Amino acid sequence: MSIQINQHNSKLFWFDLEPNDEKEFITIYILINDKITLIETGPACSHSNLVKGIRKAGIALSDIDFIVPTHIHLDHFGGGGHIMDVCVNAKAVVHPNAVYHISNIDKWWSGSLDFLGEVAELYGKPLAIPKSRIISAEDGFELKLGSDVLKALHTPGHAPHHITWLNGTSAFVGDSLGLWYPKIDKAFPVTPGYYRHDLALQSIISMSNLDLDEIFYTHFGPRNSAGVFQKIHNEFLSWMEIIEDGINKNLNSKEILDILFLTQDGLKLTDIKHGVHQQNTHLGSVEGMMSWVMRKNEGK
Repeated sequence: MSIQINQHNSKLFWFDLEPNDEKEFITIYILINDKITLIETGPACSHSNLVKGIRKAGIALSDIDFIVPTHIHLDHFGGGGHIMDVCVNAKAVVHPNAVYHISNIDKWWSGSLDFLGEVAELYGKPLAIPKSRIISAEDGFELKLGSDVLKALHTPGHAPHHITWLNGTSAFVGDSLGLWYPKIDKAFPVTPGYYRHDLALQSIISMSNLDLDEIFYTHFGPRNSAGVFQKIHNEFLSWMEIIEDGINKNLNSKEILDILFLTQDGLKLTDIKHGVHQQNTHLGSVEGMMSWVMRKNEGK
């Protein structure tokens, strides 16, 4: 594959990782200042593409100082240990809840296999990272890069170890604002596993209260922030209303998803965009929201 490096401004570069040749799925960002920071790594299966992209950006692997994921799901940081092995001077900066898992991968990997199945196998098994090379980022933690600072804003909901990284009036949002499809200018929730709807909404509100001009999605790419927070907040609420109604009518997840395909403008266009990577993403999001409703109703 031929990697195209996009220069967003004088300090920020990004490229399409193309895991298993899937385009417009995972964005890798490189922030260059006195310190050089890699934001997200993608899965282990994309290690060679990641190395190619870094080198094409004109950066030596040994010059990377920090590797900063938004969270440690396999599509965001499954390749973290692999790239740390070759970026010998880098430290990983993660949520405190992630430190144990990336240094002792057994539970991380088994949980990924249980939830993702064949997709986890496709992404590849992560490698453990020594604790001596891990920085734990509490809420409000500031990573000083020179004239730039990355500030950690804990944004749980999608995952309990999710961080939105603030850089001036920009934010690297991971999955906290859902998945954005630039060609149709639509964003939709992504709510896997032990999703917390209450926390996800609060995270969106927290970000909306900041004076942000730009948003950098992992899935996929940079966008202007105008109107984004209200739209995705409304989308999350709309999904939950339909899902709660479906549960009350004893519908299963596939039946509820069929209703969402009919009611949510543009959703059906994204259903098979990324083949095996996304063939069950929306269904998984429905099931994540259904699980939250059931846990809420049971008082858990």
